[in-house]
Amino acid sequence: MASSIRFVHCADLHLDTPFRGLSHVNDDVARTLNEATFRAWDNIVELAIREQVDFVVVAGDVYDSRDKSLRAQLRFRDGLARLADNRIPSFVAFGNHDPVDGWSNTLEWPQETHFFGTREVDSCEVHRDGTVAATVHGISFAKEDIKDDLAARFAAPEKVIPSIAVLHCNVGSNTGHEPYAPTTIEELSSKGFTYWALGHVHTHHTLRTDGPAIVYPGCSQSRHPNETGAKGCCIVTLHNSQPPDIRFVATDTVRYFRGEVDVTQCSSIDAIRQEITTACTSAAEQAEGRYLVARLSLTGHTPLQRELARGNAITELAESIRTDLFAREQWVWLERLSLMTRAPYDIEQLRTQQDFAGDIVRAYTSLLEADPQEMKRLKEELERDVTQSMLSRLVERVTEEEFRQLIEKAMHQTLDLVLEED
Repeated sequence: MASSIRFVHCADLHLDTPFRGLSHVNDDVARTLNEATFRAWDNIVELAIREQVDFVVVAGDVYDSRDKSLRAQLRFRDGLARLADNRIPSFVAFGNHDPVDGWSNTLEWPQETHFFGTREVDSCEVHRDGTVAATVHGISFAKEDIKDDLAARFAAPEKVIPSIAVLHCNVGSNTGHEPYAPTTIEELSSKGFTYWALGHVHTHHTLRTDGPAIVYPGCSQSRHPNETGAKGCCIVTLHNSQPPDIRFVATDTVRYFRGEVDVTQCSSIDAIRQEITTACTSAAEQAEGRYLVARLSLTGHTPLQRELARGNAITELAESIRTDLFAREQWVWLERLSLMTRAPYDIEQLRTQQDFAGDIVRAYTSLLEADPQEMKRLKEELERDVTQSMLSRLVERVTEEEFRQLIEKAMHQTLDLVLEED
């Protein structure tokens, strides 16, 4: 048996994803975003070749939908072919976004690529120097809505060599993702595999480091502003008698950033403009040369509140900064600038006043201080109220944290109007 074995573990490529949630982008940005998932896949392939890994594992959601575009299939196939040309086999499972019942196998695929089936767990051998160096086991989604624990179908590996299990699933009822193929750490740990190569969760997360290692690599490229931070894959080295070495490698070409800019100390619009530029520049440096899409909120209390809130002032401010940032070689696109500031009044003092302003603060803060379940209920009520209107899709996309921010913004805007009249 080989002393160690190395492989790339990636998942959730979502090739050819239509980018969502962006309100203002120009043609150049749109082209870059539309190509980003493909570039990320290219980066994974190049990484595997450069690192001379033994094989590549793809743990589901290769495509963004069951109606796989031909462009996505061709680009995926071309990447697998490059791996095969470099004697790197690949093992692919399909998940809830690209279940096998929507699969049309009309292309010729490399012989070195194995697609896991749906009826039972497939087991494959990885050979090196004439011996079996590892085994790879996996199963794909037969349809989108799988609620069975697919992990229960895995049997303990027969050979006492590194064994990798590949599965697209939700471990521990992760509330941030749909409960497809739900399972538990206990179920996965009981099977006797060396490493569980998982997919479905878009954030890199190591659930267990050894005995077995259980890992989500996250998606290879963010698809919308709520997926912030680095995205990529894992290079995994399995040793005979040591814990697995799991190294995350960023593969994204566009990174999303969401942040707040406190303008309390700013005495002019120019000072605010500089603070915004500084925040974007700092985020771009952390993105390490990648393109950056930024969504910022201005916060704090400022005597410039009336000027910022007047007409299209905040939109025009964003446009002036956007032009300068986009001119850089590695551009930054200020996609949205939100006004969450307030005039310099004391909320706690207003809260104690027995007047209209005090009533407003008490009414809004009772909502803001509600527990998460109550906030969720309020959002669901709003969704029901607007079901038949054009706002329904917009409300559905609002996260609970964004919903809370909207309530707070409404409170400050109401107070600005009331106190201005006084």
